[in-house]
Amino acid sequence: MVSVGASVLTATTIGVLAWKCRGLQEEHEELQTKHEGLLFMAAGLVVQLAESTAENDYLKSATGASKRLKSYDC
Repeated sequence: MVSVGASVLTATTIGVLAWKCRGLQEEHEELQTKHEGLLFMAAGLVVQLAESTAENDYLKSATGASKRLKSYDC
């Protein structure tokens, strides 16, 4: 009888651990997908910043920046 009880307990424990492991794997995959999405979003923001910066002539070169700043002198 003790042997049967131990077998049932072992089988139940293995089942619970397998179920928990699967849940953790699904959570990991979900977090990985979110992480990849955030990386793509960050890359898009960097591209937008670079394009915006390139549109401003005073940021293209030190000379351009100097000319732009001098135009504000009083």
